[in-house]
Amino acid sequence: MAVTQTEKSTILQYMTDGIRYVCEHYKNRAPGTESERKAQEFFRDELKKYADEVEMEDFDLHPHAFMGFIILDGLFALISVLMYWLAPKSIVFPVIGVILTFVSILMFLFEFLMYRSFVDFLFPKRVSRNVMARRKPTGEVKRRIIFGGHADAAYEWTFSLHGQLAALVPVIGGAVISLFAMFAFNLAAVIHSAGGAFVMEGAWKVLGIISLCLIPFCILILFFINWRVIVDGANDNLSACYIAIAVLKQMADRDFRFENTEVCCLISGSEEAGLRGAKAYAKRHRKDLQDVETVFVSMDTMREVEQLQVYTKGCTWTVHDSEAVGDLIHEAGVNVGIDMPRAQIYPGAIDAEGFSMYGLTAAGFCGVNHDPKTYYHTREDTPDNIGEDCIELSLKICEETARLFDANGGLAKYEAKYRS
Repeated sequence: MAVTQTEKSTILQYMTDGIRYVCEHYKNRAPGTESERKAQEFFRDELKKYADEVEMEDFDLHPHAFMGFIILDGLFALISVLMYWLAPKSIVFPVIGVILTFVSILMFLFEFLMYRSFVDFLFPKRVSRNVMARRKPTGEVKRRIIFGGHADAAYEWTFSLHGQLAALVPVIGGAVISLFAMFAFNLAAVIHSAGGAFVMEGAWKVLGIISLCLIPFCILILFFINWRVIVDGANDNLSACYIAIAVLKQMADRDFRFENTEVCCLISGSEEAGLRGAKAYAKRHRKDLQDVETVFVSMDTMREVEQLQVYTKGCTWTVHDSEAVGDLIHEAGVNVGIDMPRAQIYPGAIDAEGFSMYGLTAAGFCGVNHDPKTYYHTREDTPDNIGEDCIELSLKICEETARLFDANGGLAKYEAKYRS
């Protein structure tokens, strides 16, 4: 699957032109929107040119739960401050504060850090969709490799646009500290009130003053998401969509097929709503994808070559992907000239974890800076602000990953080191 210089420039132009076309014709592709669904129809039709089979499936979700809980957390934290100050009047008030902050902590842990559906039922239902394309081998299908990106785009992160890490850390950190502090303060008030009258004086008053100092963080977190702006999503994640599509396009243009390896492209929906598309696909097709050895290689925000890393632990390291797939991707990178390290802990996830949650074999690689730049979840994520060198190199990594997976007859070579 060697690529000539002419092919490189042609395929890169195809990918960058495609990114621009989707941004211009399918704007505001938030999870579960009409624009997202229309974009998936476009991807379905595009993939029909290069694949033997293309499937498009709808699924239900509650897209605002993943980030919408932040508003509830901020409001509950503010109310809990008031409940603490009302503790001298009745034990009922700090009890309410304890309940509200406890629920808020659970929402933060389950929805954001662990990407689990926890309070989804509180938010409106929408419909999103996934697109899966398959390019068959010349012979019997003995193994399958899937490359994936997601079609949806994020609502803008206010503090990613204004201040980046210098703003994100104090705002998020302060809000999280506020939740735990107000839970502790109200719980202490409940315990003390149960044993006698609660009087706001001495150390209790000091805690009350501290709680007042936390109010700015509770207010700022309410504006973490700018719900009026849906970014273009050129980097996050049309870059990965077109890399995955280009793998099949390259094979079709050369009239190439592996003998026994099926090569697929999954364009998921609603990743920005907490991996809902990948999770929906994995849940629905878990048995289907175990008919032969199958690996899923997820990509996200392919922007900076120097930031290309292999991801095998996501959801703040609460979900472990396949280290063997990680090694496969790493070897492919080395073969095409880049030694990608394993990504360190970060508060996020990629679609690979949506597969891993259902026992499927997956890992991924990304080109995003963990010190968020203004292209990440902001209005500056446009076709004029993409990393063409990263997109081009990532395509080469994918093609080499597919070649190695086929040449080695699957993952056995990589899995051997992890058997004990």
